[in-house]
Amino acid sequence: MMWHGTCMGKNENSPVSPYRWVVLLLFMLPAIATQIQWITFAPIAKDTATLFTGGDTAAIDLLAIVFMLVYIPVSFPASWCIDRFGLKWGTGIGVIILGLSGFLRIFAPDYTWLLVFQIGCAIGQPFVLNSFTKLAANWFPENEEALASGLATMSLFVGLAAAMFAGDFIIEHFKVIGDTKGGISFLLYLYGIFSLAGMILYLLFVKDKPKTPPNPIAAEKKVSMVIGIRSLSKNKDFLYLTGAFFIGLGAFNAISSKIDTLFNRRLDINPSLAPGIVGGLIIVGGIFGAVILSALSDKFRKRRLFLMITMMVAVPLTLLLQYLPSIVPLGFAGFSFGFFLVSALPIGLTYAVEKTHPVPEATSNGILMLSGQVSGILMALFFNMTVIAVLFCVGLILTLLMKEITARKAPG
Repeated sequence: MMWHGTCMGKNENSPVSPYRWVVLLLFMLPAIATQIQWITFAPIAKDTATLFTGGDTAAIDLLAIVFMLVYIPVSFPASWCIDRFGLKWGTGIGVIILGLSGFLRIFAPDYTWLLVFQIGCAIGQPFVLNSFTKLAANWFPENEEALASGLATMSLFVGLAAAMFAGDFIIEHFKVIGDTKGGISFLLYLYGIFSLAGMILYLLFVKDKPKTPPNPIAAEKKVSMVIGIRSLSKNKDFLYLTGAFFIGLGAFNAISSKIDTLFNRRLDINPSLAPGIVGGLIIVGGIFGAVILSALSDKFRKRRLFLMITMMVAVPLTLLLQYLPSIVPLGFAGFSFGFFLVSALPIGLTYAVEKTHPVPEATSNGILMLSGQVSGILMALFFNMTVIAVLFCVGLILTLLMKEITARKAPG
């Protein structure tokens, strides 16, 4: 028996738990916290450096860089914990580390302790990010899986936007009254209490899975992580997808982190304003894209098609971001770049789960996210937009080689 389009067999008439939306919301809170803790000091680096490092902004930049560095060694252990201990407690390990470390940043007496607690937050991040597809598979029906992953992805950008805008706004307010130190302390309290509250709500109300499996993948028994990795290494579609993630997610991370360097050219506005405007529109575009295109992917039961479109439009958008001289088309290009690139993340993660089951969801999720972290570091170190555009062409070829999802096997 095969699974075509919608769930059949014993799942056909099974009610889908409305509590899935509560679980998703409670997962989104730690996801938002990961981004807030990551980017806290980026918009206020000079002010933070004055307080903690005697003006050394490179040391403040390290507080953000450690998130990418820590992800590399922690990703596989995090995926193992999620697969071994289940959704709630496997992910919960990271949620607890994140919540406590984020809260303890409030009390950091100096830079060294601030860095220690920041590393704690970074350790918690992979447990949260690697669980998105596990959450979708455990709680959501087949026709909502990409949407669930898309909403979880959207929460990352909500956190990113909140930290970027709140940091500047709050510090500027405190500067007016001559208390920059108080402004930074206020931010640490605000973000720390948010992280701790998200942890408490998660521990109290998140459940591992509903009584009735909402989709055929949730009903299947998963293989071990080691067997899963061996299986993934032989799955051509997954290998093509990993290559596409290496390019797409890495390019997005690199461009986002190096956006200040993109506009050192003649523009029709002050070049110093362009990174904030275009960067903000990339974030806004990402929030919309993560929801809209994920929902369309579920509606039409197409994954590969949307991944192909992403790679196709990324080539001209990358070049437009590099060469356009006017802020209006630059803003449009930035919004479109975020809209398509961010939506590819949940769609690609869902494709991986559908193509590789019964491999544990956190295993495939973790490998894909890890590939984007590694390539993001490399692309940022050797940043070149023309090379990135060429890489997107390679990514398009990889998506063309992939096969579309057509059917699922029945459990049991």
